[in-house]
Amino acid sequence: MSTDDTDINDREAQNPSLSRLCDDVLNLRATYDDAAEQIEDAAYFEYERGGLEHAVEVLKGLARFFEGLRNKSEEVSRDLAQVYLLIGQLYLYAGNFEQSIAWINNSIVVDDMYPVAYHSLALAFRSIGDESMSIKSLEQEIRVAPGNYYTYLLLADLYEKNGDFAHFEDVLRRLLERAPNNVQGLHRLIRHCERVGGAADVELLRRRLLSNNTGLSRIEAIIRAYHLVQAEREREATEFLEAWGEEAPDVSINHLANAHIYGQMCLHSKKRRELSLFRIKNHAREDVMEIKIAEFASVFGEEAAEKIKRSLRVAGMV
Repeated sequence: MSTDDTDINDREAQNPSLSRLCDDVLNLRATYDDAAEQIEDAAYFEYERGGLEHAVEVLKGLARFFEGLRNKSEEVSRDLAQVYLLIGQLYLYAGNFEQSIAWINNSIVVDDMYPVAYHSLALAFRSIGDESMSIKSLEQEIRVAPGNYYTYLLLADLYEKNGDFAHFEDVLRRLLERAPNNVQGLHRLIRHCERVGGAADVELLRRRLLSNNTGLSRIEAIIRAYHLVQAEREREATEFLEAWGEEAPDVSINHLANAHIYGQMCLHSKKRRELSLFRIKNHAREDVMEIKIAEFASVFGEEAAEKIKRSLRVAGMV
């Protein structure tokens, strides 16, 4: 065997093809459960190289193998559902939403207790503008896996977009029953109560939100700073952001929040310093800065974001 053949075999052993991985399952050299992660990686690798149809055909062959087994065990049914779902997700990524919905529905028929299938189905329906079916899919996902907190937030977004504020509030309260200190859930419910005039609820919910000050994600830290400002605790907000920033030195959105707060406090030199740090950390790339400003706006509001943009322009930073 030549050196080149040896190198090819070594690469194949380390990164086996989708066909080889599925062939191992078909010939009982491996169980699907053991090979599932590699099969998924290999399928997406083929998709990214333009081999969607080939990847789907290989996976269909695996599906037919499981379909043909008699007296299917729970494990075999689960494996079949996973293969159907993988095909559906490949079509979802490719933008072929009708095929995606069909294959994900096949997965749910075989195993109706797998939450990822409902989540993928919701994304597919949302992509074709069928928000009603997207909502139904997310509601079913929550029934199957009530601990998937991100799903509550996604579902609340859809209800809010449709102007269904009764269900919007209900979803958030269901989330907070399970996770009383969920920062994003508390924030959205506070904003809702502010709109409908629930001052007592706002005060209670804000106290609960502000009790969380450790282990926060980027967006959660910005939300906490926002509510400190709303509670007229601006200095505490900047001190919190400074301390949080030391734990996440590469994050830049905290500098936007600090700049906004310092502007409200008329501490303009500190505001300029924060804007400068924001620009430096984003390597002066305007496209990246726009994304961060949009994220800032999602919490502090469009008016605050416009002031930030104006300040950046006046300072010659964009």
